[in-house]
Amino acid sequence: MDKLDLEVISALRELEVPVHLLGYEYIKTALNVLRTDPSTIHRIIKELYPAIAGIHNTKSSRVERGIRHALTFAFMDLAVLKKVIGTSRKLTNSEFLATLHEVIMIKLATNPVLVEVDRRGSH
Repeated sequence: MDKLDLEVISALRELEVPVHLLGYEYIKTALNVLRTDPSTIHRIIKELYPAIAGIHNTKSSRVERGIRHALTFAFMDLAVLKKVIGTSRKLTNSEFLATLHEVIMIKLATNPVLVEVDRRGSH
């Protein structure tokens, strides 16, 4: 687990997205795909959803629906949404993923003191 993973988990927990939802895992995977190729956010249906579906052995349509379902929980408290990603309006899946990715990348770039966790889970 690295800094990006920790920041994504932290944001999703703050937004109160339930951990047991498949959409929670799909969002985490999406942010990792965006880390390696940020341009896939512009090809969400043709590339991002299929990439996530391939990793999770499911269909693109299920990925899209799972993320949308997870976001219904994130949009329940618009004040928290504003605090976490800087907007209090409900976003589309691609808007949410792009915004969350950007917020986390800025946070990581401006805060070099974030704790690094190695693969064994120790600090």
